[in-house]
Amino acid sequence: MNGRSWRSAAVLGLCAAASLAAEEWRTLQGDRFEGRLSGVYGGIAILAEKDGSRQLALEALDDPALGRVADFLAAQPPATTPWRDSTSKMAKALRNRLQVLRDGKLATFDLGQRPEPEIYLVYFGAYWCGPCRRFSPELVKAYGQLKALAGDRFELVFASSDRDDGEQLKYVREVMMPWPVLRFSAGGAPSPIERWQGRSIPGMAALTRDGELLYSSERQGEYLGPQDVLRRFEAMTRSQLGDAPEVKRTTHRLAVLQHVRAAAGGAAAVRPYVIDMDLSRYRTLEAKELFLLLELDARGTVTEAAVEPKLPAVVEYQLIQDATTWLFLPQVEGGRARATRVKLPLRLN
Repeated sequence: MNGRSWRSAAVLGLCAAASLAAEEWRTLQGDRFEGRLSGVYGGIAILAEKDGSRQLALEALDDPALGRVADFLAAQPPATTPWRDSTSKMAKALRNRLQVLRDGKLATFDLGQRPEPEIYLVYFGAYWCGPCRRFSPELVKAYGQLKALAGDRFELVFASSDRDDGEQLKYVREVMMPWPVLRFSAGGAPSPIERWQGRSIPGMAALTRDGELLYSSERQGEYLGPQDVLRRFEAMTRSQLGDAPEVKRTTHRLAVLQHVRAAAGGAAAVRPYVIDMDLSRYRTLEAKELFLLLELDARGTVTEAAVEPKLPAVVEYQLIQDATTWLFLPQVEGGRARATRVKLPLRLN
């Protein structure tokens, strides 16, 4: 980055910090933090702070904080909102400024009907930068792997630190960049991107739709490299995939709150949330259809369990141990979660 760009980034960062509307967030352990909620990814809430971001586990937040998370999620636009129609800070900053390599030239990047990415990975590099060019093949490989993993939930954008557009094009061609390229500008990158550009390249930042920082290749003055951002982003992405029990457990309290709110002061039935068991343990059982009699508290956790019909003692003990780890969305009556009993049919084949 040239001196002018770096000074601009510093000013923009100060402006963003000054305008940050911080709230106090508390954990169940009594810890307190100030920041603005900028995203929720799996079981993690991201707080935007003055000079970066903080990650807080949803399961660690106290009830008022968790309620604000639920409010935030309820206010989000549909996930299917087309990228080209999005009004997020990143979408507006990048609108009409993205290109893609086509037939050896940079052409306008057509957003089509694809949804806006949840996360933007911004790569800062240049043709004149030897370490950047050595890193490029690794980034191409990582991009393909992350696309297979996360699809359109993220996008990588190249922000050039080259001296002119011709040099930028040389670099794009050499790498055969499959990702969008920010149109070259002598004035630097758009403010939500430039704000997080570090002092060294190759560099990378993972940003939310609001342009808030998740991960950076520089932290507290230490250069960590773009590989650190890729590793952290991949780990976060994997933690959100599918209905893995270990992931759903981290969001159970939030799901209970949303379940109660959805009842709108009325009633809602019990719903299974995490039913996790190793069926191979029960292959030798003659009885394949059973009932589990479960006592659930108002939080949707199992406090007691019994089996019908009775089973051999060791197997029954194992099944009850499994059942006591299960999680439910509780019975709701009059807009409040209630303890209840359920008779749950269970097939073991």
